[in-house]
Amino acid sequence: MSALLSAITDKSTIHSVHCAIMRGGTSKAIVFAAADLPADPRSRDQLILAAFGSPDPRQIDGLGGADPLTSKVAIVGRATRPDVDVDYCFGQVGIAAATVNYAVSCGNTAAAVALYAIHERLVRVADGPARVRIHCVNNGKQIVATVSTTNGLPTGNRDARVPVVPSPDAQVSLEFIDPAGGDTGHLLPSGVPQDEMRTTRGTAVRFSLVDCGNLYAIIPADTWGLSGSESPCELELVPGLRQEIEEIRESIAERQLQDADRTPPATRRAARLKIAIVGSPQQDVSPTDATGARRAIDLVARIINPERVHKAFAVTGAMCLTAAASIPGTVVAGLLRRPLTDGRGVFRIGHPSGVIASEIVHGFDSGRPTIHSIRIDRSARRIMDGNVFVSAGVLVP
Repeated sequence: MSALLSAITDKSTIHSVHCAIMRGGTSKAIVFAAADLPADPRSRDQLILAAFGSPDPRQIDGLGGADPLTSKVAIVGRATRPDVDVDYCFGQVGIAAATVNYAVSCGNTAAAVALYAIHERLVRVADGPARVRIHCVNNGKQIVATVSTTNGLPTGNRDARVPVVPSPDAQVSLEFIDPAGGDTGHLLPSGVPQDEMRTTRGTAVRFSLVDCGNLYAIIPADTWGLSGSESPCELELVPGLRQEIEEIRESIAERQLQDADRTPPATRRAARLKIAIVGSPQQDVSPTDATGARRAIDLVARIINPERVHKAFAVTGAMCLTAAASIPGTVVAGLLRRPLTDGRGVFRIGHPSGVIASEIVHGFDSGRPTIHSIRIDRSARRIMDGNVFVSAGVLVP
């Protein structure tokens, strides 16, 4: 510990914890070593909230960026399974609310975790592609990340660009192994490719409930006369849309998840469920990549989170939509001009910031759809390394 750090750290009033701020894909997270955090879950979460500056819409007194994409935490520890290299626990940190939601996972942040594991020497690497086997504690699934390295360190790649990220950095290829059913135990939790419900406003809603990476309800955008290519600002200004989406989220969680495997109390069910609206690709006017070039897409989609409309697109959202594209009868499959039926394929989604592509390997087992793996390329960068200071008074004695 430096003399300055020792001078400003009084253990009775100030608690300091080592961390790194890292970008993974289109997300930014604070990464902690599990050994550096309190073992007590309540104390751990209070420290994390204080580090982010939550609850506060501006997160002015912490490291959070006042946006869901920058209010994320990754807790990385040594492997607790013989088939992986590191454990990774993701938490979505509330901004205006004093909450840390561990009921979901984040694929973008997994790219940062792979880089962190290499930097911290949690895995042995040689020149060339390095494999980091990650155990996602949130859902028990395995992610295999491949990172190019030189002299044992990640190598920058000018081609490793993702939408809304201005600089090329280390390319991280993420392969999600057997990704279905991490939340409910089933790829299609309701047992059918489509369900229906009606809201209190009388809106008839068709949706596909898919559990792959995270749990998503996928709804046609034309349910509200939308195309699915609207900007986040446009969607947030649609009268009554947010309220109706939240009613749908809560209703589906109550009706469909109450008997699902590992279901938490009713008050937490809706926190597990994400919502995506989708539309036909010919309706998207700006399917561009990071260089501004037009790219072919299969679908347009937007993710509507409880706090904000997603400004880019979640990796787990891309996984769910790609899985749905391979299942006949889903909302997604019904919009496609070319079905994903040959066992392997690439699926491209147009979103508010560009295009995200997924490569899927899938099939059928006794007539039931099976997802063997989904691969998505991201990039990652370590932005800052240091200590975050919080008041010792926030920790539970």
